[in-house]
Amino acid sequence: MSIFLSCEGDNILAPIIINIVRSLKLYIKSIDISNYTDALDSIGIIINCFNKNDINNGFGKERKYISYKNRYADIRLLIDYDEFLNSDAQMRCTLVKDNIFSSIMIVHDKLNNNGINFDYKQLIHDIVFLQDYDI
Repeated sequence: MSIFLSCEGDNILAPIIINIVRSLKLYIKSIDISNYTDALDSIGIIINCFNKNDINNGFGKERKYISYKNRYADIRLLIDYDEFLNSDAQMRCTLVKDNIFSSIMIVHDKLNNNGINFDYKQLIHDIVFLQDYDI
């Protein structure tokens, strides 16, 4: 009943994203998805960041999948490689957070289109609150 965070990327940027994800996991691990929807037990968010060559070779494909039977979502969205590469540490963290929030909104849209409630605004609020509270 949780949010699972991970990343896929090239050898240059993946370690940077992993460090950001690790710090965000401290806040997100206390979140229970059942407080926001009855339809899912978990949401997997995989942050993808690949250069154009890797994307052209089939890496980093976005995925927006929900298994209603198995009660999970698997969302994989791209972060723009060049923007991330050329950003400072604070902006990189913002790009990762925006990817997570966009993933949550996609889950909401998919559930909402099937008539299923998902309080994504409260979930995003709680993630931001937990970060602000701990800092």
